[in-house]
Amino acid sequence: MLISTLAVQAQISVGARVGYQLNNVYTTEGLGAIAPNFLNIDEVNVGLVTEIPISGGFSFQPELGYTTKGFGLKEGFDADLLGVNVPLSARVETRIRYVEMPLLAKYAFGEEALQAYVAAGPTFNYASGGQIDTYANVLLEVELGSIPVNLDAINYERFDVGATVAVGAQYDFGPVTTFVDARYYRGFSELYDIPLVNEKVRNKGYGFNIGVMMPLGQ
Repeated sequence: MLISTLAVQAQISVGARVGYQLNNVYTTEGLGAIAPNFLNIDEVNVGLVTEIPISGGFSFQPELGYTTKGFGLKEGFDADLLGVNVPLSARVETRIRYVEMPLLAKYAFGEEALQAYVAAGPTFNYASGGQIDTYANVLLEVELGSIPVNLDAINYERFDVGATVAVGAQYDFGPVTTFVDARYYRGFSELYDIPLVNEKVRNKGYGFNIGVMMPLGQ
């Protein structure tokens, strides 16, 4: 209803984006000392984009996306097999799937067709499910399988509120506008209270997106 009302007064654009991102968790110094080897996990994210002009180069850009957040852990050692030093390791990746809604304030500047832009705003996320992927490495990496995670059973906080900042560029081809940007996300919600050590973790991540937008009515 909001988009339909504003469409009468402004040229609203709609489109889609796809991106590659690296995710991890932000931890306290205490947790970092206990488990210092938190690793990034890489994932593809997709989303729908709407841009509502406000004034000058300013616009409001609400989005609806699907993404995966989480972290990895890896432990390894060397084994002596028949006099040969063979590295062995195990890797575990926790992947939590989210529906996300960034609400970004955007400012674009530059030439008429080619413009740079910055954007920032709150992001609301809801965890729909998760899994733990396990891998073993003995010269070659082998996937051992996935274990589904019951988020309610471990008292995982499904709602994650954070902030997103983006820097990018867009080019107007006439019928469509293409854009690329780099983004950083930082979660503020305490997701999971780790037993015994009373430590909590928060999401963080960064990535790159490419997408297209088209004015409504074209």
